[in-house]
Amino acid sequence: MATVSIRARDKDPLAQFLGWFSLALGTAQVSAPRAMCKIIGAQGKGSSPLLMRAMGVREITQGLGILVRPRPTGWLWSRVAGDALDLALLGLTAAKNPERRGRTAFAIANVVGVTAPDVYESLHLRRLEGPPQSAKRIRKAVTINRSREEVEAAWGNANELRAKVDRAGASVSFEGAPGGRGTELAVDLEFDPPAGDLGAALQKLTGKDLATQLSDDLRRLKQQIETGQVVRSDGAPDGHLLADHLRQRAAQPLEEAVR
Repeated sequence: MATVSIRARDKDPLAQFLGWFSLALGTAQVSAPRAMCKIIGAQGKGSSPLLMRAMGVREITQGLGILVRPRPTGWLWSRVAGDALDLALLGLTAAKNPERRGRTAFAIANVVGVTAPDVYESLHLRRLEGPPQSAKRIRKAVTINRSREEVEAAWGNANELRAKVDRAGASVSFEGAPGGRGTELAVDLEFDPPAGDLGAALQKLTGKDLATQLSDDLRRLKQQIETGQVVRSDGAPDGHLLADHLRQRAAQPLEEAVR
């Protein structure tokens, strides 16, 4: 099964990373403010935990804004401003806690390290013109060891799969596979889930995103065409499904597994 993602939207992997980074850092700051204060060289007493929580709320808000918006230019610039504020507060922390300046210096180095990609991505998005592009083009392809005529006929009989593809506004193509290995069946679609990257992550975790479903559907269609049946086992009675990987766990002795 081949999956090809072609960049068509404004938000690239760097912006995605910065969004998830903000979300993770903010969660840590909100849930464990005293520990985070000690990591950066602060005392973790008085108003420090409250300030750390406020910074965490800021980070979470920025992360959500970056992940949800198709072109989060403003949210990335807010991260740059937040970096400047963090550096100022860390400088104040170093001045008040000279015995822990090593920790504070390490924290400053980390903030400086993330400021560079924040500035770079902010400038990159600011240069983009026209309406924001939120969709990402996805191509799902499978090679079936049968002639094009056989594959097209089988596709014509796959009513549920064709209906799913039609509802998504996807296109289907049939091409001869390299080396005379049969026919390549490809489905091209634009992936634009609600709530941006947050929605995409939720759909992927639950196995409900269309790309994951198409991987399973095309794999089953390939098996049906080549062998006349979908390969199943006692462990996977519905056939191989990517969503089932979420429920996998390490093997256990039978007496422990049934407890």
